[in-house]
Amino acid sequence: MSSFFKPLKVRLMATCVLGMILITVLFLRFVDLRPEVSPDFFFSSNDPELAQSAAIHDLFPSDEFLIISVAGRDIFSPRYYARLINLSEDLAKIHGITRLISVATGPEDVKAASESPFWRPLLIGEDNSATLIIAFVGTNSPNGLIGEIEAASALFNDGDAFHIRLSGMPYIVEQIRRSLIYDLQVFSTASLVIFVFILLIVFRSPVIALGGCVSGITAIFLTLLILQLLGQSIGILTANLAIIVFVLVQSQAIYLTANWRQVSDLGELDAVRYAVSQTFRASFWCMVTTLLGFAALLNVAAEPLSQLGAGGIVGSFAALLCCYLIYPAFLLFAVRRSTEKHAASDIANRKPIVVIRYGIGACLILIAVASVPGLFRLNTDPSLLNYFEKDSDLFEGLAFVDRNGGSSPLKLVVRLKDGGRLDTEAGYEAMWNLHNDLLAEKNVGTVISLPALLAEANSHPLAFLLPWREIVSLLSLGINDNVADNFLNDDRNQTLYLLRMKETSRNESRNTVTQRLQEIVAAAGFESALTGGVYALQGRLSDLVTRSLITGTSMLLLLFGLIAWIVSRSWQVALAMILTAALIPLTVLGSAGWFNVPVDVISAPAVSVCFGIAVDALIHLALALRRDGFPGKGAAAITRALQEQSVGIVTSSGIIAIGFLIFSISAFPPTVRFGGEIVLGALFAGAATLTLFPLLARFLTRGTRVE
Repeated sequence: MSSFFKPLKVRLMATCVLGMILITVLFLRFVDLRPEVSPDFFFSSNDPELAQSAAIHDLFPSDEFLIISVAGRDIFSPRYYARLINLSEDLAKIHGITRLISVATGPEDVKAASESPFWRPLLIGEDNSATLIIAFVGTNSPNGLIGEIEAASALFNDGDAFHIRLSGMPYIVEQIRRSLIYDLQVFSTASLVIFVFILLIVFRSPVIALGGCVSGITAIFLTLLILQLLGQSIGILTANLAIIVFVLVQSQAIYLTANWRQVSDLGELDAVRYAVSQTFRASFWCMVTTLLGFAALLNVAAEPLSQLGAGGIVGSFAALLCCYLIYPAFLLFAVRRSTEKHAASDIANRKPIVVIRYGIGACLILIAVASVPGLFRLNTDPSLLNYFEKDSDLFEGLAFVDRNGGSSPLKLVVRLKDGGRLDTEAGYEAMWNLHNDLLAEKNVGTVISLPALLAEANSHPLAFLLPWREIVSLLSLGINDNVADNFLNDDRNQTLYLLRMKETSRNESRNTVTQRLQEIVAAAGFESALTGGVYALQGRLSDLVTRSLITGTSMLLLLFGLIAWIVSRSWQVALAMILTAALIPLTVLGSAGWFNVPVDVISAPAVSVCFGIAVDALIHLALALRRDGFPGKGAAAITRALQEQSVGIVTSSGIIAIGFLIFSISAFPPTVRFGGEIVLGALFAGAATLTLFPLLARFLTRGTRVE
């Protein structure tokens, strides 16, 4: 038998190696790891808010723009102005910048700009500490555009005398893309090193550590390969999918290894077969719950969430396949160390241990109850500044621009309630009144509109000779860059108000602010035709995040209840599982509320992902309880099940926590928050499974026990 088994081991390992090589070759050949991030990366193409923004763009075409703030000790000095002219000229030469507006290219000089009703809000900081350069970039701008702008700015940067900061959506998008590339390259590699080290410590076997890493890497390659073949590129959230898939493999491999180590009286092949047969059913249902956690994200209109949902479904399948088709081959070559079952059983039966276990369970209930008020403090509509590190140049630049006129664009297309024309004196007066009313709103930093442009045109000495309609017509001519066409439609009955909204001082939701602006529009005799821009999209995103948290968590608990009954075949045990599982999202979200942790579109999926991964421990322990005769055998069955599964549960929870703790070294704060929420959920779930779940199970089945 031994002579037959050795070549069988070799054949199995050779088959696994060939499969891994094939997947790796296909991965290297077809998968593009460059993350795709566009200015509208938050939404799917059919989202109604994005459709409104697209309609505004069709009505009033305009390119994306960068905001370059240039601070100085004295912005009115000749030296500052001369340097600004040189910077503006250099920036205008960069390929990809279609148009550039600055104090050096628009008004006569800085003093004239500061006195103009049009140029001042557009180009002068509120405290006269800086001027702004608006650089418009085309939709098909070259990949290195931001780098060239940064390089040109660095040449002129001169401390306090001439301090340049960059902001605007194209710059923000580029910074997010760079952060994702950094995460893929750096902390994905770091995670592999850390996992190898942890597996070596836990199992004290290089073969097992190698098997876990190889299986995890293969699952990652297989997941990204399938997604690429399905036409889904690496996005803002799927860049983190690699770590998620790797952790999924390690979680199930740990339970498989723990069951394999418990049999010392079987041969190598029989021991692996036993471990697979004992573990696969639980792993399958764990895969189903994880898959459901990701599936809950599929119907969300936010594009990153639906992409992560699709990637997670594929990753769940790939993790299960690699765990059971590749990892067992490595167990055949590993050395088993026997476990002391009786000693563990005696320890588990000691009364002090039982008391401590139930005491911890009671503490977890108190923690969950204390988390409830935090749910009402959740911030699902964080500022754009929360996406970046506070010490970064991007955060500093965005905050500076925000303080000096606002940083988040909001576009309002309005028309008179009676449908009248706006190129008349009466229309001008009505638009100017609305301009001032909007500017009086505390969350509005700057208002750029047609009446402000007309006021600038009216400052010309001969302007009094022309009626308003003729001034508008002149501003619509090509020799004047068709500037009026950027604010007034062809029928001249709809006009655009471009608002730069403040983020740092906002203490209410964007939707609330936008609704109040709509009321201001109505009070001024207008009605809103279209609303768009980043500010409106972010408000819509907040609604989607909140809705996904409520509906996603509710659906997960409902489906998990069905799985819990299938696994346990006891409504009492299933109820105990549901109650324990429900405390996971409650605690994670409640803690986020108490500690003012923003729940943005990137960190919000952590609740669904955490739930799907964390309930693995409940499923494994519930199946062990059923095998050991619970509830009929009462406490004895609980003790034996805990003895069998405690090592796997503790190790798996630790691996999940450490795996996602690696996210803390990310350069992208939302990714850090994503990992932190899963770490908290995994630790809470592991502790609750070993303490609270047995307590609830014994309480709910006390009438059916047979001692």
